[in-house]
Amino acid sequence: MKTRITACAALLALAALTGCSDSNSDSGDVAACKTAMTKQFEEAIAARSSGTPQPSGTRPAACAGVDDATLTRLTGEVTTEWANSDQAAKVAEDALSSAAPAAGPTEPEIPAACRAWIETELLDSSDTIDATAGSSACGGMSDAELDAAIEAVTNDLAGTPTP
Repeated sequence: MKTRITACAALLALAALTGCSDSNSDSGDVAACKTAMTKQFEEAIAARSSGTPQPSGTRPAACAGVDDATLTRLTGEVTTEWANSDQAAKVAEDALSSAAPAAGPTEPEIPAACRAWIETELLDSSDTIDATAGSSACGGMSDAELDAAIEAVTNDLAGTPTP
């Protein structure tokens, strides 16, 4: 998400250049303008990635005299070239790795004797669990911990992951 925002912000900064033209002639140095726009775009991406705001809508001095249509074309070329670059791939990879979901809660630590007691209670023919017997098998577990252990063992036996 941050990558898309960064790239869009840089693209908007470059696109704003087309409205800053003092002239409609194509008397400027197009190659120098494209080089300056590329540099400005890369600086905007780097600044945005680090949280530093960049001024938008500023025309590089090298673009003086380049008409709006040429600036629009150059903006497309600069952004397309960047989007196909290794730098863009790295920015996207970094954004995806930082957006990875956090690990969920871990399964409670269940002592072997407690696990065996829970399995026996779940697999026997009764419809209830004898918590009195479980208190000795499961040591000093609180009610919440015992409930979590029973749920984990139930899920293990059913072959489903513990939520």
